[in-house]
Amino acid sequence: MDDLLNQEAEDLKKETAREAGGKLSSYIDETTQVGDLLSLDYLEATVLVHDALRQEVGGLPMGCFLLATRIDPKTKPRADKEDTALILLRVIGHAPLPNRMETDTWRLDAARRSVDSPEQWDADNKTDQFTLNQLRHAGVRCSVLGTFRYVQEGDNWNPTFGADISNFYSGQGMKVYKPMGEALKKIVNFAKPMGNAHPLAGKPVPVGRVRYSSSEIVVDRERENVPVQVEPTDMLARRTALFGMSRSGKSNTIKTVASAIFDLREIEPEEGRVGQLIFDVNGEYANDNPQDEGCLRNIGLDDVVTYGLFEHPNDEGRRLIKLNFFGENIRDWKNENDVRGSLDMLFAGKEVINEHLQRLSNIPQYVSRFINTNIEPPSDTWTGDTQTRQRHQTRYRRNITVYRAILAASNFSIPSNLPKAYIRGLFRKELRESMKIAEDPKKDPKYYKAADILDKETVSWNELYQAITALQEFVIGGRQGNGHEKFQEFNRWYQNRPKGSGDPWNDDTLNGLLSLVSWVGGVGRVRELQERHDPSVGSDYSTQIVDELVDGKLVIVDQSIGSPIEIEHTSERIMWKLFNRQRQIFTDPPRSQNGELLRDEDGNIIPPPDVIVYVEEAHNLLPSQNAKLDSIWARVAKEGSKFHIGLVYSTQEPSSILANILKNTDNWFVAHLNNQDETRELKKYYDFEMFVDQILKVPDTGFLRMRCLSNPYIVPVQINKFTAVPPKDLEGRTT
Repeated sequence: MDDLLNQEAEDLKKETAREAGGKLSSYIDETTQVGDLLSLDYLEATVLVHDALRQEVGGLPMGCFLLATRIDPKTKPRADKEDTALILLRVIGHAPLPNRMETDTWRLDAARRSVDSPEQWDADNKTDQFTLNQLRHAGVRCSVLGTFRYVQEGDNWNPTFGADISNFYSGQGMKVYKPMGEALKKIVNFAKPMGNAHPLAGKPVPVGRVRYSSSEIVVDRERENVPVQVEPTDMLARRTALFGMSRSGKSNTIKTVASAIFDLREIEPEEGRVGQLIFDVNGEYANDNPQDEGCLRNIGLDDVVTYGLFEHPNDEGRRLIKLNFFGENIRDWKNENDVRGSLDMLFAGKEVINEHLQRLSNIPQYVSRFINTNIEPPSDTWTGDTQTRQRHQTRYRRNITVYRAILAASNFSIPSNLPKAYIRGLFRKELRESMKIAEDPKKDPKYYKAADILDKETVSWNELYQAITALQEFVIGGRQGNGHEKFQEFNRWYQNRPKGSGDPWNDDTLNGLLSLVSWVGGVGRVRELQERHDPSVGSDYSTQIVDELVDGKLVIVDQSIGSPIEIEHTSERIMWKLFNRQRQIFTDPPRSQNGELLRDEDGNIIPPPDVIVYVEEAHNLLPSQNAKLDSIWARVAKEGSKFHIGLVYSTQEPSSILANILKNTDNWFVAHLNNQDETRELKKYYDFEMFVDQILKVPDTGFLRMRCLSNPYIVPVQINKFTAVPPKDLEGRTT
């Protein structure tokens, strides 16, 4: 009985092995045979082909795939046998045959006989059939890409690919086939198991079709027009490079990939919502254009959001990249949450001003003081006894009011809820009296006038700024920066008065703000940012954008209009906000109300949400050999993967990107490049060297060489043309 059971088990094992071998043999077909293997080593192979077979399969263009095997396509060989394997080859050139000298002589003789005739030298009456048959054999040089097998894992036989060959025999022949149809589809879309537990793993998205050559003919396209797909998890938390000249299809590739990933929500309503951020340099993603018969913005009404520095007549829902630099009106200065919430955009606006001023050359020391002045409330503003809290809150109100006056003087539009400055109680009576006696009002009444203005309950912002210019000179003017002697007398009294804190009246924050006023061009420099301000804006655009990305939306930032400085500021601000948000979630994962870490169904701690950022003209942003490595773009390129930020960068110049970034780039899309310096850089990575000649010669739009993280070899692909409007049939119906 045991022997019978053992025999049945053995028979079942053989049968499952044959079934797996049958799946492998389905990759080849007698009608696609092109020749025999002449020689093979671990790196290259030479294939003997015949013109008739070559013609039958539509030719053997450079870069096309071939399969060498001892499998008979009509059989089901056992998958556990050594010969049950397919060696994947790629055509890389011509290989001379051993009888080359003899055939060259025959060809020369035939050509001589027909040189003065309108007939070709291979015509029946010019060359005999035996000779013609000999001349129609040729050698094809191929690189060895690896080996397909079926391997048993437990009770299952799974397809595997090894990027080499484990053995070869010089005395054994192999038939060579050109994969087409379903076989070619399986090869170009084969993905290495990455051990990725992501819900989107194994759900590839279409991006194009196989294309071997620029001069392909119709028959090639009919028999080899198989779709090429991209594993979406290859793009998540990874770096993707897109190289090519202008008009080579880089933007179309971004649109195709972004729209394909966007469509994942149709099959995975929750996990398929991947946040995507596109910085639209030329406005072609956010604005309708004839090339796309629309634009990327049109692919989803609710989940696609556009931003821009200015409104657009054809985009009513566009949100403006502006801040209310004044912040909101504060109703209760005693309420810390109200103060911080109302001034959130004011703090953000101060950061923008700081960044702008830091870019100036030869910054005066007093401007540096303004840049380094933190206008967020000190931690002790709402602590201590009643008198202490009042003193701290008055001091902070005074500083914010002075800062707002500087904005008003910089021609920033004043919000409707802050028509005037309320200054009652901000400038002590003793200070105003010291200002009035500091000069003869008949000779120079500036201090006197300023004291009168500061004595009012409410004043216009312009009036307040006039008073502040005098206050600046009174408080910190002079060679020593200690102010007028009358101010020094007042300050000594203020510090030593009964129940005083001992602190000077003018704290470091006020001094830092007044230092900008002391610079003649200070307000003028701040005025350069007035287009970044909108008093009607209710929240920080960078926070809105990050919230929408976390929600899985596609966000397009139109940068086609605006000064380079504005564009640079807004891009960096958005990226810092995204980077810091993702980092914060990474270092402090979400927790339940009782403080426990939230986990997914598999018990894993919930990571930051996946976000993909698309950047064109990356040579202007990503660090080169001499660039600063602490910029946000350098941080994202180097650390973004850890925080689940995928980066797709596009440029014409691979050599302009820092080598460390290139070495850690996971996905490559390479279109036409016309410069050998750039292709020389490409030769360092994978086997792009095989495609260098084609990359240099062929400028066809959308014809790319693609190598993604899960792909074990480069696939030549024609990227699908992105069309925002669904195609229609001959009767005008949407297909």
